Amino acid sequence: MKKALKNTVAIAGCLFVHFLLNRIYFKFKSGNSITHFDDQYYPWRFGSIRYRVKGRGEPLLLIHGIYPGADMTEWQRADAALYQSYQVYTIDLLGFGHSEKPNISYSAYLYTRLINSFIKDVVKRPVIAVASDYSAAYTVMGYVFDPSLYKKLVLISPAGIEKGDSLPTLRDLVRKWLLEIPILGTSAYICLAQDKISAKHLKKLRREGAIASYAPPVISSTAFVGGFNAKLPVFALLCKFLNVNIKSKLNRIEIPMLILSRVYIGLRDLPESLKSFLDA
Repeated sequence: MKKALKNTVAIAGCLFVHFLLNRIYFKFKSGNSITHFDDQYYPWRFGSIRYRVKGRGEPLLLIHGIYPGADMTEWQRADAALYQSYQVYTIDLLGFGHSEKPNISYSAYLYTRLINSFIKDVVKRPVIAVASDYSAAYTVMGYVFDPSLYKKLVLISPAGIEKGDSLPTLRDLVRKWLLEIPILGTSAYICLAQDKISAKHLKKLRREGAIASYAPPVISSTAFVGGFNAKLPVFALLCKFLNVNIKSKLNRIEIPMLILSRVYIGLRDLPESLKSFLDA
């Protein structure tokens, strides 16, 4: 009996130490992330959403991809000339960057609702939407639900056409449940979010065409902002809960649409095809 009690206490002690180490690591890494004076927050029903607005003109909404450490800095190379022609909105999606990271179930439908709600409540005008990989798929679904919110679509390496469109299986559900176990799951996320590991993982995703080729080579420190819930959308991604098939939906789009596959854009040196499309 005493031996069992000692073993229980030892295991509990190890888990507690592990928890503290995870907490310290998150606090240390998130300390490198800073907010900016021009950050604004949209109080969406599922959590506060960080966004920025620059420039004047037609509204242009830039939506980052879905991968470990994703945030609005994906578009930081944006040419200042873009702001002279458009009112540019950039956002951190729920669960990423400095947006809130609630303990909820993350899905493709959740992000589709977020994008449409942001346009309705914040932009309040039809937008030219530029989105990459999974977010490009969610933008297509957003158009299907409410075409009046969109003027043009630019889809960069969109998911849900050939790659990443399969639905989660029972095996994926079990794997997601295991990954979300509080202490062990957080440790797994920390390992995944290491710069070297993430660079290798992002390179693999780029090679498979699952994310845009201009995604940052290392993760942003915002991957650790907001506490342990930062792992939830990433694990939802890895377990296919963020997948959506848009192949059949593309035929329903009746506004100008441009699809760019696996190209470096960063909106600094805009390809002529994109310049012509935006200016048309």
